[in-house]
Amino acid sequence: MKKTEFQLDVIHIVRKLRNNNHLSQARLSDILNISYGLIGNIESAKCEHKYTIEQLAQICKYFDYPFEKLFLKEEELTQNTRKTIDLLRDRIIKYYG
Repeated sequence: MKKTEFQLDVIHIVRKLRNNNHLSQARLSDILNISYGLIGNIESAKCEHKYTIEQLAQICKYFDYPFEKLFLKEEELTQNTRKTIDLLRDRIIKYYG
């Protein structure tokens, strides 16, 4: 089963963070304590592997990147808090769909 466009969008953000910070797949795999090959599988559109929530949280912490920006667009972040939280929950569920 291939990844959805939404899943690929989230993974693309992580790849962009990694590349913009000159971090190799091997170094990211060390940070996440997973195999180097798994990062390649996650970044490939052909494999069904995805980052876990815990891994995404680690990535965001490492890059000092707001977790919610993995799942929400800028205009969605400016809505009221309850609506933003509900939308974030729905997007996380969609990512794992």
